[in-house]
Amino acid sequence: MNISRAEIESAVSAYRTSRKRKAQAAQSVSYDTNPVEYVSSTEAMSFAEMAASVTAEPMYREALVNDLQRRIAEGKYYVPAEQIVEKLLGRLVLEALPA
Repeated sequence: MNISRAEIESAVSAYRTSRKRKAQAAQSVSYDTNPVEYVSSTEAMSFAEMAASVTAEPMYREALVNDLQRRIAEGKYYVPAEQIVEKLLGRLVLEALPA
């Protein structure tokens, strides 16, 4: 996997744009001082049930994780050094950006 300079610059640009939007949104937030009344509805209860069922399951693919653990334990898991270096360099570039 090769990460070109254009891809890195695109990611940096997207990151900067995202940070600017978040900063602008944080500045434009207004808070309502009126008290809020909570009314439970059947839709809210069904949503709560759905959320509970989703969070009850693991947030990862158990078969994939087990396979990776087995391959690592057996010493059969391999990631090319080039991929590791590219990811590290990309992360360093993003972390070096001013806030």
